[in-house]
Amino acid sequence: MKKPSFKFKSLTEADLPMLADWLSRAHLQKWWREEEITIERIRDKYLPRIFGEDDARPYLVYLDNSPVGYIQFYHAWINQAWWPDKPEKGVLGIDQFIAEENNLGKGIGSRFIAEFVKQLFENPEITEVRVDPKPDNERAIRCYKKVGFKKAGQINTPDGPAMMMVLKRKTFLGKYQ
Repeated sequence: MKKPSFKFKSLTEADLPMLADWLSRAHLQKWWREEEITIERIRDKYLPRIFGEDDARPYLVYLDNSPVGYIQFYHAWINQAWWPDKPEKGVLGIDQFIAEENNLGKGIGSRFIAEFVKQLFENPEITEVRVDPKPDNERAIRCYKKVGFKKAGQINTPDGPAMMMVLKRKTFLGKYQ
């Protein structure tokens, strides 16, 4: 059986209608809690990311040449207000989702997150990657644990309570090399 092949392509302006459609889906609204999804709001939020005017770097996740999700990274030390411990340089945060509800529970999320994190850790300056799922999002927490993230405690973010989870470079490379 062929191993799934993930690719990460930079989000483009042409992708925004698809992103708006994805973010409108019930399985994402439950956790992402975006205000009403309109193409104008999506453009306002994501165009600065696409054009490098925002620290977040957005990507579409492709599995065998079909888009299946979204992932972004950002420098946690730049947006320190989000994290209670004021991360040092070298710490990244990531956010992601699977677009189709029927793809949940199949291991796709843990595999693409592991592949993306592996690429992030190719930069020797990156020491840690963080995620911050809602504390009651048990499916996401299990997914992150599968990749190697460890719970670091509940925090309060601008989006509300979150479970801070941390993956250290050494831990990840020991598991995936």
